[in-house]
Amino acid sequence: MTETPETIIQKIEQSHNQLIRLYRSVPVNKILEPTLASGWSVKTVLAHISAWEWRCAALLAEAHTTNGPLLAEPDVAALNEEIQQERESWSWEEVEMDFRLAHQTLLETVNDMPTARLNDKFVLRTIARDTWQEYERFLPDLQQWHQRINQSRIRN
Repeated sequence: MTETPETIIQKIEQSHNQLIRLYRSVPVNKILEPTLASGWSVKTVLAHISAWEWRCAALLAEAHTTNGPLLAEPDVAALNEEIQQERESWSWEEVEMDFRLAHQTLLETVNDMPTARLNDKFVLRTIARDTWQEYERFLPDLQQWHQRINQSRIRN
């Protein structure tokens, strides 16, 4: 892996900003509709991503001197199901606020990491896996969703 802390943070920021640009230009009722290829809504995707950013921040906060906390390998499918069940009743406002707070907390946690730890390949791999790779997993579907909405606006 040739990632550096700077390139990973740049990827996180680019993906985060791209996602915000996509959903901010769409009416809230469209954000709540489960019309993505996954069967999820944009609200569900944001709740999912923020949960992974919270998880990453928590792991990093405990990994200032050791990779021990980063070695935990959860059952990802079960964790994703738990995230979805926990947050499905949240309002759009709650999800959006949590999305912003999780991202801010993640960046603060990364910035608080000791430099030597932040440059550790295992730490970098954990940050990448739990952040921008989650964004990248959903961005193509979100881009198609955004395009469909814009095309229907033009037609109507």
